Amino acid sequence: MGDMEMKKSITARLFREYDVEGKGELSPRQMQSLHEEIRLGGISLGQVKASMEYCCLMDDCCEPSELFDLLQEMDRRYFLVQDLRWEFALLDGEQKDLISEDQARFLFEVVHGNLFSQRRWEKFLNSRPVSGTGISFVEIEVDLCNIPSREAIALEQLEEQREQEERQRKYTEKKIAEELRRREFEAEKKRLQEEEIQKKKDEEERKKEEEGRLEKEREDEKRKQDEEEKGKKEALEREEVERREHEMEEKEAERLRELEIIEVQQALEAQRELERKAIALKEEERKEAEKDQNAEEEAIRAAELEKEAEEEARKAQEALKQAKNAEERRVAEEAEKAAKEKARREKHQRIRKELKVAIKKKDKDLITKSVKEFKSAKLADTDGDLKKAETILKRFKARDDLVKSMEIRTLESLEKAIDVVKKNGFEAYMPQEMAAANKMLLSLKRLKRLKDEILNLKQSTVAEIRSYSKPPAQVHKVMIATYILLGNKESELKDWKKMQALIGKTGKEGLKRRVMEADPNKIRHETATKVKGILSAFDLEQVRDVSAGAAIFFAWSSATEEDVLERERQRAEGITPTELKGGHKKIKTEMTSGSLTITI
Repeated sequence: MGDMEMKKSITARLFREYDVEGKGELSPRQMQSLHEEIRLGGISLGQVKASMEYCCLMDDCCEPSELFDLLQEMDRRYFLVQDLRWEFALLDGEQKDLISEDQARFLFEVVHGNLFSQRRWEKFLNSRPVSGTGISFVEIEVDLCNIPSREAIALEQLEEQREQEERQRKYTEKKIAEELRRREFEAEKKRLQEEEIQKKKDEEERKKEEEGRLEKEREDEKRKQDEEEKGKKEALEREEVERREHEMEEKEAERLRELEIIEVQQALEAQRELERKAIALKEEERKEAEKDQNAEEEAIRAAELEKEAEEEARKAQEALKQAKNAEERRVAEEAEKAAKEKARREKHQRIRKELKVAIKKKDKDLITKSVKEFKSAKLADTDGDLKKAETILKRFKARDDLVKSMEIRTLESLEKAIDVVKKNGFEAYMPQEMAAANKMLLSLKRLKRLKDEILNLKQSTVAEIRSYSKPPAQVHKVMIATYILLGNKESELKDWKKMQALIGKTGKEGLKRRVMEADPNKIRHETATKVKGILSAFDLEQVRDVSAGAAIFFAWSSATEEDVLERERQRAEGITPTELKGGHKKIKTEMTSGSLTITI
């Protein structure tokens, strides 16, 4: 009552402040100015008028009693316009503040969903001054916010049906009238015949009535007994089916938990093997570095020799220009040819040496430059350095793709990136990244499995959670954590009656659908931390003992908050190139399955 009184007081004060002439009503312009004081920038005049048409008795003015509802509608349009501008900008690839009619239709279908009206869309297209031209955001923002109700769609469909039925009615009226007359004649004739027959039957029926009544009493008694026996048998069969289904569900859940543990153990073994390979690889690279320790000096010397050879070629060319007779020109030409050949050999030697230096330094830009020069010179890869350099570049790309997939955090992209690394045998070159990627892969697989379990939940299991009049503390806390992750405020979840209403929703607002559409990447770190604190009071087995359905939501909530917190930890630490200076680095990773925790 207090909140309502306060709202009325505030809206009344606002109304008086803008109703300077004391008319007892506010115009669209006045409402636009009022809303701009509340929300930065406000909304367009068209949106204001559309809001007044929706909330006010009169389309062009607002009375005091309508102000609160009108402000709520204007707020809805204000925030919706912000989202729609962003969606419009995504479609406006050329940044011209225009999109095509097909793109605009797509935006209407996305926003209106199942309530999209083809008839309303055609009406909009026909109203445009020039058909086929680009559509601006201003042209469609009001219609986008005017999401039609199901009643409006039904009325449109009803209107179409009525037009069709009218045409059909006119076509069939005459034939129906003729058929009715014929049937009336046949019915009258049949009635007279039946009356005669009925008279004869009535006497027989009266005789059989008493016998039938007695027989019916006997049949009713027997049917009652049969139904009682059948009900008992069906109850026993239902209990047996439910018991078997429960056993199967428990076995399947246990199988999935064991499978998850096996996957974690396999990840452990793979990580140990990867560490061993990384150490061996580091030793091999150290030996190669020792073997090529003079590579940089040789590259510098090769560059100096190339310059000297180029200088000799230049001098030979000058000598050729200064030759005075045929013999001097012949000697000068041979000298020039020899000098140019030497300069070419020294250049090739310098390119090969610089490629070796680039490989030794493992500098991506330097390798790219050296490979390009090597190929431009069309040198034969006699030492295998070109192949080695291209492999290193491929390894750089594989690592970059792996890191990028971890930033995206989708199961498909991460599996693809890991597969590329493994197929090319690059794991040992990036042990830290692979450890983090494998851990993330396990987490994403677990989240997918838990979502699938929730999707396959029977509606009766969800109904069981909702049916509690006074739920156990574990069940209530788990559902609070679940809905917080789905975006609800904790304050509205503490009242079990409101919680029951949320659980009972269907369609887009249904619990199972919202869980399937939940994206951990959009959940804030503070939200995950709050959920972790709520769930820390008990474990999975304690929840499962109370409610098998709530246990699945507990597992999903726990896995989701762990994934969010791990995401934030990785962002804080960053993913840097793998180095094994001073020995191999140990990587700690924890994976929890039920009450079991395994540490890598």
